Amino acid sequence: MTTTSLRLVELGPEDALFPAWCEVWAASERADRPADPPRTPTDHVALGRRLVTPGGSRDGTHRAAVVDGEVVGALRLLFPLLDNTTVAIVDLAVHPGHRRRGVGTALLHEALGLAAAAGRTEFMTEVDEPSSDAPGRLFALRHGWTCDLLETRRDLVLPPDEVRLAAVEAEARTAARDYEVVTWRDAVPEHLVEDRALLEERMSTDAPHGDIPMGAERWDAARVREQEAAHVARGRTVLSAGATIDGRLVAYTDLQVPLTGSRRAHQAGTLVLREHRGHRLGALLKAAVLRDLGRSFPQIERITTYNLEGNEPMVAVNHALGFVPAGQLSMWGYRAGGVAG
Repeated sequence: MTTTSLRLVELGPEDALFPAWCEVWAASERADRPADPPRTPTDHVALGRRLVTPGGSRDGTHRAAVVDGEVVGALRLLFPLLDNTTVAIVDLAVHPGHRRRGVGTALLHEALGLAAAAGRTEFMTEVDEPSSDAPGRLFALRHGWTCDLLETRRDLVLPPDEVRLAAVEAEARTAARDYEVVTWRDAVPEHLVEDRALLEERMSTDAPHGDIPMGAERWDAARVREQEAAHVARGRTVLSAGATIDGRLVAYTDLQVPLTGSRRAHQAGTLVLREHRGHRLGALLKAAVLRDLGRSFPQIERITTYNLEGNEPMVAVNHALGFVPAGQLSMWGYRAGGVAG
């Protein structure tokens, strides 16, 4: 490949090149984690449509790196609109057969230029690291990014051990006897949606975030509903459990379950309001969604979650349920004016 043969093409989810753009991501994910199914085109298309639909909490743009008519690299650039308006989120992938040829560097410089034109001065990205020499980590280091947060990936092989699960449930029920557990799927009940918005805001301030350049987020009922609709559009259902006291939602957990193609679910956010911690609510809610998953989706074979090692209470809950380490997820930051070459 010569420098002049590489073209960067703006595209959207309805464009003819978008399936090839999606395949770059799939090929990259298959190369880095061959045991995990890649994200589906449906997922990418739904996210792409969300970014170009007016009125949402984010917008963004896509670029394809094209060589001799073939899409060999993919860039998604996301801009938060309601908060963190100096931040750009960079998602970048290069086809394994075209790595180390300048494709990623060209896409990264394109991302930095587009973000600067939009007034963004801080950047973040995430890297899945099945091993210490993950291509994404080496690329980020080479371009002057800093690792601002490192989480351990943990997997739970299903079905869970019944003795362990029952023990977690029994201990948690005793500690949380003043709280009621409620469950829902895809959409939080209307009378709890404002509380859920508050919990999302507190997730952005109370949960460990290392040094990533993201501050407090602004959430309301409309943003909660936007996020819920996005999950459905991306081909997943979300099993949720919450803890209430005096009719108020004070804790929640979400488990994202793919509806097609994958037998792996993702444990997403779990948060207990600081003033209600110490009652084993996180353990109680995780056990509740595990029970729901087993009844409703017995085909799911594995759950993946991520935890900062310093988050000792959540690490302990996951260990008690039987999750075991399976790699890392790193979050990287870059500030305008740093080195990127």
